[in-house]
Amino acid sequence: MEKWHGSSNQVCECKSLKHRLTDNDTWLVVHTPKTAGTSLRWALDKYFGKLKVIRDYGPQSPVTSDVVRRYLYSGDESKKPEDLVAKINREKKSILIGHFPLQKYTNFFEARKIITFVREPLVRMCSEYLHRRKNETFMGTFSEFLQRPEYQNLQSRFLTDISEETFVGVTEKYNLSLQHINRISGWNLSTRKKNAGRRGGGGKFARNLSVHELDLFYKMNAEDVELYQFVTQRFAALEVSDI
Repeated sequence: MEKWHGSSNQVCECKSLKHRLTDNDTWLVVHTPKTAGTSLRWALDKYFGKLKVIRDYGPQSPVTSDVVRRYLYSGDESKKPEDLVAKINREKKSILIGHFPLQKYTNFFEARKIITFVREPLVRMCSEYLHRRKNETFMGTFSEFLQRPEYQNLQSRFLTDISEETFVGVTEKYNLSLQHINRISGWNLSTRKKNAGRRGGGGKFARNLSVHELDLFYKMNAEDVELYQFVTQRFAALEVSDI
């Protein structure tokens, strides 16, 4: 893979990474919010069994696994992410998945055993906004949401320094992405989708945005737009190569 250049001189070097835990049989799944990660997690749970799928969705999430809480969120500063990975590898767990930046765990996994997805950035951001409104974690307008730095360019921030060996699926081609995952992993994941928004969700919301809101979105999220274009071009080439 080549490299994609974000705005503000941010660069994502797509290169192979050196890994400390070379005997690690666990796969890492980076679940950027609102990119079909819940569907993928459901498929992984069904295929491997929930006890084989370790979840790191942060200290406040009820779905975060107990072992993750003990190692990362108990206040014991002597325990680090590499200790967690060593623990779940010793216990022959299959998957570590969650809402975390790739860089949190990337040094402890082979790049070819890392999976993630990207989604069309405007629709993804609309979907996250609706989700946060529903859960009452953000109650402002969409324009206000767009101007909050913590919500801008989320995908590119999650996937900084992603390797050319890492599989990046496309949410809009979820079923085909799972077929590729099954091919490279030897798994047989179900393509059923979970947690999909009703009545069009983010897509419907995006179609009704004002010109001002659209201009603001593209101004504030140029890196995500560029990343998505890069990944979809690469994915299209992958489709052609598999014909």
